[in-house]
Formats: sequence, C-alpha cells, structure tokens
Amino acid sequence: MPEHTPAPTPSRSVYGFVLYLSSYSALSVYLVWAFVPDNILHSIGLTYWPQKYWAVAIPIHLCVVLALFAFLIYPSINLIMTPPLHDVRTITDVHAININGKNVPPGGIPPVSDIPISEVCRHLYLDTK
Repeated sequence: MPEHTPAPTPSRSVYGFVLYLSSYSALSVYLVWAFVPDNILHSIGLTYWPQKYWAVAIPIHLCVVLALFAFLIYPSINLIMTPPLHDVRTITDVHAININGKNVPPGGIPPVSDIPISEVCRHLYLDTK
C-alpha cells in the first residue's frame, strides 16, 4: 500500500514541470492573442482567433465567479454543514478529549483537553458572590 506523503517524488516533479511549462505557454499565447493586432496574426497564417473582447471578458468573468464563490457559495456551504444549535454535535464530537484533571499531581499543569460545556457555563454565567 503506497504511503501518502507530500514529499517530492520523480512522478510529481515531472507533473510539476509539465504544469509549469504549460501554464507559461498558455500565458504567452494569451498575451500574444490579447496584444498583437489581428492583421499581424493574419499575416503569419493565424486566421482564427476569438474576438479581442474575450481577452478582457474572460478574466473579468473568472474574477466574478471567484468572488461569488468566495463570498456567497463557500460560506453558504459551511452554514449548511453546521449542525443546528440544539444538536449534540454542537457541544461535543467523537474527537473530544475530556480529562477533567484526572491523574494530575497536586500543583501540576493538566494536559491539553476540551473543557466540558457545563464547566464553561458555570464559569461564565454563575454568580460568584
């Protein structure tokens, strides 16, 4: 079974290099299409290119899609996945570590753990007088 690790491997380096070359190639083709006049492109035999309007419209559309995702769709997905307030999963989950000072020597520092909601409410809302 292969180990999942972020360490560099030969296949990852090849994929990364190909992605690096293809992204710079795509950027150079885009810049040529956007800035070189059509008559020069037609004179060297490149006759079919989309309209220059799309050289500006495509990045603007991508920015709008990114903004919609970042400010509307992603927070909406997170709100949908959040359990309601009356659900037990809001208070604790299967990964909670509850030690409550067990096996701590007197004057010692307890290990990192989750604080039970009852203790939090006691400290926050009970009157200490």
